[in-house]
Amino acid sequence: MKQELAPGIPAGLPLGLRNYWYPVLQSEELPAERPVGFKVLGENLAAWRDAQGRPKVVRDRCPHRSMKLSVGRVLNGELQCSLHGLRFNGEGRCVLIPWETQTSRIQDKMAVQAYRAAELGGYVWAFLGDASNAPPLADEVPEELSKPEEFLWFRLPTQVWKANWLLAVDGSDGFHAVTLHAGSQTIDGGGVPLADRRVKIVQTSHGLRGVSVDLQGKQVHHGHFTVDVKGERFTLPCITSNPILPAPGVLPYAARLWQFPIDETHTQVVRFLCWRARTPPERERATQVFQTVAKTRIERVAAEDAAAAEAQGDLIEARMNESLLGPDADVIRVRKMLAEAHLEATKKGRRIDVSPRSLVYPL
Repeated sequence: MKQELAPGIPAGLPLGLRNYWYPVLQSEELPAERPVGFKVLGENLAAWRDAQGRPKVVRDRCPHRSMKLSVGRVLNGELQCSLHGLRFNGEGRCVLIPWETQTSRIQDKMAVQAYRAAELGGYVWAFLGDASNAPPLADEVPEELSKPEEFLWFRLPTQVWKANWLLAVDGSDGFHAVTLHAGSQTIDGGGVPLADRRVKIVQTSHGLRGVSVDLQGKQVHHGHFTVDVKGERFTLPCITSNPILPAPGVLPYAARLWQFPIDETHTQVVRFLCWRARTPPERERATQVFQTVAKTRIERVAAEDAAAAEAQGDLIEARMNESLLGPDADVIRVRKMLAEAHLEATKKGRRIDVSPRSLVYPL
């Protein structure tokens, strides 16, 4: 069995990291009255809400005749297969076979694979791995999602990029923005024509960062912090965080980005913007910044990032034909982190824990 598909890409890694929590749906995408089907990490899944409105997630195949459960019904909080009526609870156990007059051992044999699910911050989360080893969701995600009284965040629509997730994560490096997003991030170009802009690589508390400068080395505003920031740019399993100052004097915020595989050629991209905002005036100001500046800006950035990831084509071909340079040190570090996490899971049966408190925050 081939151990590496390309240097630094263990076999299996293109389909993602197991045993982590992922924001698989936005809350409003999961209604109370019917199941929803989706694919994550190469696996077809079905989600629904139980009688208490809590999300449940199982593999999207009835064990009887392999019918998709996502086209079934929700009855009294249980998921019923539309073909023959077998019914399953949130733990994947078959609780009804319509032609069996009483509970039987057959039901125990008809279980479907179930995953831990939870709802937080406007997202439905699934722990795609061994449910018995799932840590509490709040310990795995940015702290603001558990502290609505201290933070305000705005969710962006989920996107699907036609690229492998490893290419998508590569594209979140700390120095591409001043070139790729020269128009969408720079404020009026600072009066400096694009042809006269250069990139200066600086070491910050949250990794290498590229800043835009003119021919004399004077910085052009590019929308990112280089000081007064704590945390790491990238956190397992696939979270990239950026501190943003969209314009001089505008309230800063953190941008959160999950990029994880749907399959080997498509990436699900989940993003929100977050402000520290405790008082009504702070929340009003943050809302105004989002609506008048940040929303349009991030939509343009997202479209440019998607186009860049898709333009690289096949993952293996892209990796085999690259020549890395000095500023790619952080990219190399993230790649090694992902490869190590995958090998720990596949060879040693354990995972590398998430450290959400190390995520980037503007001070």
